[in-house]
Amino acid sequence: MNGIPNHDLESGPGCCATAQSYTLIIPREPVNDTTGGHSSTNCPSAGGSYQCAADRGSIAYGMNGVPFFGPEDGPGGDAVAYHHGEYEEDRQQIWLGIGYGHSAGGTYHYHADANLMHWHPNESANEGWLDYSFPSSLDSEVSSPVIGVAFDGYPIYGIYGDDGNGQITEMKSSYQLKDGETGYNGIDDYEYVDGLGDLDVCNGHFGPTPDFPQGIYHYHSSIENGIGEMGFPYFLICYHGEVPDSGGGNGGGGGDDPCAGYGVTWGPGIGPPPAGCGGGGQGTQSAETMMITSTLDWSSILLGLILLTMGINAFRRYRR
Repeated sequence: MNGIPNHDLESGPGCCATAQSYTLIIPREPVNDTTGGHSSTNCPSAGGSYQCAADRGSIAYGMNGVPFFGPEDGPGGDAVAYHHGEYEEDRQQIWLGIGYGHSAGGTYHYHADANLMHWHPNESANEGWLDYSFPSSLDSEVSSPVIGVAFDGYPIYGIYGDDGNGQITEMKSSYQLKDGETGYNGIDDYEYVDGLGDLDVCNGHFGPTPDFPQGIYHYHSSIENGIGEMGFPYFLICYHGEVPDSGGGNGGGGGDDPCAGYGVTWGPGIGPPPAGCGGGGQGTQSAETMMITSTLDWSSILLGLILLTMGINAFRRYRR
């Protein structure tokens, strides 16, 4: 997969993408993780029951081949919370473009939403890509389509889904900011409150979807929690299923590197690094940038076939 989105990119801070070379290895038949004993560094509320997703770097891939990143960026703040003005960033400026996407050194990725991949402007109404707004541009009357696949093989759907009673509702996160916190410290500023929203500690749940009417565990993108505040972790923060030792993607993550997001990774969407974290300026970004129009990417077909195989296997088990 080349990581080039199937939609236009906003000119300015969130713009520009260079072709990458991603290899994605995921299970064709996801298996729930029941082993436990995992590190809880990046998902403390999971208590070691599930493998944590990366705090900075790829945690899943979209149906258009664009990586989904964890909630943190640059120096470790919540990129989405900063985008919404929850705190003042005095370390390294971060800008998100339309669809909560931006490019670090040409590596385009989403920090939230990603539903933009299924939206098209109404040209007869003089709409353009910059008219996209999340979630008002989406159809709230139907279940959102699948937008990506996590490294455990479970699908990720958009913001709207079946509540288990046949009603379509906006899926809400069950995380909230701790008292007095703003998202400045990223993951450490949030806590999971069981029942606050619709989604569990990993930001998913079991239920019917358009592709799996008998039900499957799946994740959702979330923009709000159950009390109308930040929808952290926006995609997922841990993996409900087992992630194979060789699984995941090669999209590059920040891990625990305190300078992750600085240096050679800065570019449109991420401000210049402060002293001590390397990097020499925007010249480190590849000059081969592209403004993309809507095109069909073979990665979408590949991931679609993976989901189709999962659906066939689930149907066979149900028929037995």
